Amino acid sequence: MLPQTQLKALMLKLSIKDEKNAVLFLARLKGWIEKNGNTNISLAKGINKIVDDIHQKEIQKAQEIKKINLETIKNPLLKKYAKEIIELHNQGLGARRIEKWLWETHRAKISYSSIYRLLKQQKEK
Repeated sequence: MLPQTQLKALMLKLSIKDEKNAVLFLARLKGWIEKNGNTNISLAKGINKIVDDIHQKEIQKAQEIKKINLETIKNPLLKKYAKEIIELHNQGLGARRIEKWLWETHRAKISYSSIYRLLKQQKEK
């Protein structure tokens, strides 16, 4: 694993918001160098292409989060895990299983009825 200080500095310099994307950048750059060589022109092309892709992904992710209507939600845990709850529901899990999954993975105590109401609200939208 990369040192946290190096990863944070890379994220700051490349304007990347997520640590996973910074690690993805490094992995893709390594693959680019192995495939296309390490000349100045090749590196510049690869870095530009990879950074553009990552920024596009981050923009799309931000737009998806905005699509979720959280205006009437008061529960802070429900707001925090709303995107994850909707993704789990799309995978076929119901409110009670999502409640158990959130407790097991994040130790987040959210009632199944709150989860159900969030899912119902999102379907109406």
